[in-house]
Amino acid sequence: MPERIPRESREYLPVAVEGDQALTGLPVEMQVLPYGVRPGEDEWQQAAWDVDDDGQTIAKILIGPGTGFDFSGAPGTYIPWVRVTTDDEAPVIEGQPLDIT
Repeated sequence: MPERIPRESREYLPVAVEGDQALTGLPVEMQVLPYGVRPGEDEWQQAAWDVDDDGQTIAKILIGPGTGFDFSGAPGTYIPWVRVTTDDEAPVIEGQPLDIT
């Protein structure tokens, strides 16, 4: 079952990212899009690195009212996307669905 977040909530949305510790020194960006929509080149926003309570490296971005990802007028199922950029690669990671209620 997808995570549920009320549309009135403003909070960080985390996505687990696997890799070595040097990963957190690289630029990370995110998009949060309606289910079924693929990320476009111009929609990426800067995200931040962190570690969750289990020690897992995560990318996170603030969502909710007053952010670049304000879903207060459009509840539904969304997918977070993460892009990590290196000199040679820019892998895109699909996160777990979430329901904005």
